[in-house]
Amino acid sequence: MINKNNPIQSNNTLARSLMNVALSLGVMLGSGLAYGFVQTVFNSQQHEQSAQTELGRFGRAEYEQLKPGMPLTEVRSILYRGIEVSRSATTATFVWENPDGSKITATFEHDLLKIKQQSGLK
Repeated sequence: MINKNNPIQSNNTLARSLMNVALSLGVMLGSGLAYGFVQTVFNSQQHEQSAQTELGRFGRAEYEQLKPGMPLTEVRSILYRGIEVSRSATTATFVWENPDGSKITATFEHDLLKIKQQSGLK
């Protein structure tokens, strides 16, 4: 039984109530943070997998479609985005790599295909 005239007992009850509220809030926040972390990791893995799929959709047939003078936008319509590895005022070099390590390297001058190279394409 709580004695309302006893300030120590009343303070202990208040302290316990505040601790329970703090614990409950901590559990709720922790659960929310954990959920957010799991969602972020899951979404990142999905994005990474779709990026790899997008980059891994080419072989020798696509390489043979690339012709000198072809605009960068047309090359991207065949090979997708690619990774720009260097650029100067007039030239840019891009690399497209499959998960197996095979790749295409293309150099563009004024956004037109100048040189193409491949390694390990099937």
